[in-house]
Amino acid sequence: MTNWQTGEDGNVFEMIKSNGGPGLWIRRLTWGKTCARIVAAGEFTGAAPYFGNPSVLMDVFTLDGELMDELAPVPAPGTFKTWRRWPEPAWAGKIALRSLDDPRIAEALYRLDKKRQKLPGMQHAPKATDQDRLYLTVPFARKDEAKLLGARWAPQQRSWWLSSENGAAVERARQLGFLTKAQDSDS
Repeated sequence: MTNWQTGEDGNVFEMIKSNGGPGLWIRRLTWGKTCARIVAAGEFTGAAPYFGNPSVLMDVFTLDGELMDELAPVPAPGTFKTWRRWPEPAWAGKIALRSLDDPRIAEALYRLDKKRQKLPGMQHAPKATDQDRLYLTVPFARKDEAKLLGARWAPQQRSWWLSSENGAAVERARQLGFLTKAQDSDS
């Protein structure tokens, strides 16, 4: 085997593209005795080399074939200098690898895309200006309710806020009592 540490396979996105999709094995220079199998990649929506920076999931194994982590996000897949393509380990044919059509993959990719705001309609959302923000009165004990509405934390104002243009969320915030009396009477 050639020295895997000097590979020139590009970033993880380029490796997936050249492989024809998930299923390839990778290794990171900074990892100890582990390797990973790419099991999913979000939709490639941009040009090379980053292809729109989609989410990528992997199953991580020891070099002896023990599963260490599953459906884990690939950290910084666009980094050229740290990722290398890794040949399929000899033990890979002897263990039960995850099927690439496992429904848990789609669920995990959806959750990661949502966290990264990569779902359709979430990309390139304009940032709310201070004028667009509707600040909420949210007790600490109810912060999770505010998060579920899509509220964001403004550290300088030490307050949760919603875009005033998100009518459904504003209405729900009103129902939950998160609007001040002045805000409630303005609507």
